[in-house]
Amino acid sequence: MRYPALHRTNASVARWISCWCFAITLHGTGIAQLDIPVPIQLTGTAAEDRQIRGLADPMTTDAAVSADASRSTAMDYTVLTGSASMTGTLTPALTSYPAGFLITVVPTVTNQATATLDLNGLGPRLIVKNGDQALDSADLRPGIPVRLIYDGTYFQLLNRTYLNCPSGFSAVNGSYCVSDQPLAVNSFYGAISACAAMNARLCSINEWAYACRSMPGFLGTVIAAEWVDDAANNTDGAKLLGALNDGENDVPGTGCTYGGQSSPYNLFHARCCATR
Repeated sequence: MRYPALHRTNASVARWISCWCFAITLHGTGIAQLDIPVPIQLTGTAAEDRQIRGLADPMTTDAAVSADASRSTAMDYTVLTGSASMTGTLTPALTSYPAGFLITVVPTVTNQATATLDLNGLGPRLIVKNGDQALDSADLRPGIPVRLIYDGTYFQLLNRTYLNCPSGFSAVNGSYCVSDQPLAVNSFYGAISACAAMNARLCSINEWAYACRSMPGFLGTVIAAEWVDDAANNTDGAKLLGALNDGENDVPGTGCTYGGQSSPYNLFHARCCATR
């Protein structure tokens, strides 16, 4: 075992280090670099005399580890880069992925679906949740630490997880998903029924606008004004977004807050949302 810095407290006690056929006795305070193939026996009568102090964070896999390095997770903490192929670096460097290995990671960007993790260039491994489900997009968010354990095949996510988005939906964030394409419906009430049949709900005005602002390409799927749920809706009028600015010509895709109001019995489109 390798001890980068061996300190002895200034006490009237000897430390005996047995090494093959001889012994080294340390008196007073000493600093040494030792490679010893047998156990070190500390025989001080007081607890404070039986200690090795001054160990720096380990730099190699066979280095001694201080309680401080273990407590601060200096050996199993890393910041990740990438969104689909996420990578990180540990010191000391890993030489393999041992089953049962725990690691704390902090993503710098939101992950993409079916993201993988590669540590120290050992090769990518799929990150999964709930046993064997690949990550959905936005399961890992920037600056939020998560804990992973390697099970011999996958990196299992131990943090709180979110349900995967239904088929035909994409994750907006960790809270909800939005349908990839709008539905053609016969009325505002038809929109509510159509979304309920998909085990979803009509997107609220805030959900629709947030998805529009945060998801690249969202406006490209807007082909006409879309019904949205809002507290201001009533039997005479319901809110629309994506086009139809207060009765003007229907110009789809002009902005995330471009909309208006119309009779709930008119023919428009709808966008559904689902909780994760």
